[in-house]
Amino acid sequence: MIETKKLVKSFRDGEVFTEVLRGIDFRLESGEYAAIMGRSGAGKSTFLYQISLLDQPTSGEILINGRNTEKMTESEQTRYRLAHFGYVFQDYALLPELSATENVMLPLLMRGLTGKSARAQAEQSLARLGLKKRLHNIPSHLSGGEQQRVSIARAIAHHPKILFADEPTANLDSESSNTIMDIFAELHKEKQTIIMITHELEYAKRAERIITIDDGKIISDKRNSSK
Repeated sequence: MIETKKLVKSFRDGEVFTEVLRGIDFRLESGEYAAIMGRSGAGKSTFLYQISLLDQPTSGEILINGRNTEKMTESEQTRYRLAHFGYVFQDYALLPELSATENVMLPLLMRGLTGKSARAQAEQSLARLGLKKRLHNIPSHLSGGEQQRVSIARAIAHHPKILFADEPTANLDSESSNTIMDIFAELHKEKQTIIMITHELEYAKRAERIITIDDGKIISDKRNSSK
């Protein structure tokens, strides 16, 4: 489903040139659940942002379902992200003035659903994640774990082809973190393709594939024998 060839991402700040990704070759099949690990600054999030079309690589190729994303216009990439990808971030990225339902509805409305259909789909997604009694709560009236579940409900409400998760448990306690990991495991059983960044080995082991990035390169790519 996703393939990169010699993927490079570099940044220049005045006289300082930094190469964050250094020629990564990578392939992920449909339905796989991969965890990406590595020390801070290794390039994990930068890699995720490239393959999820949230940023543009300096060089190399990204192919999604065989389509070279370099040949897509910016607006085409935006439409593709909106239609086919779901995102979960460590800071939840919820709009503080909107209720849980409204936060989940927003991208559905952007996809062209009517208000009635978007609301029904949002409430269904939230109920699936155990938030049926929190539909009208704004983020400040939710716990961190509940906010992250709203974020996941928003990410999966449109049944994305790929779910990208950047440190989804970073701001949560162990109980909430395990709840999030259980949700991901359930989604994976339903053949959801998932790419997750994590610092925690115990959570990486919940995936079927563990990829380690260091100094902008993949140094290890192992199948989880228990999966």
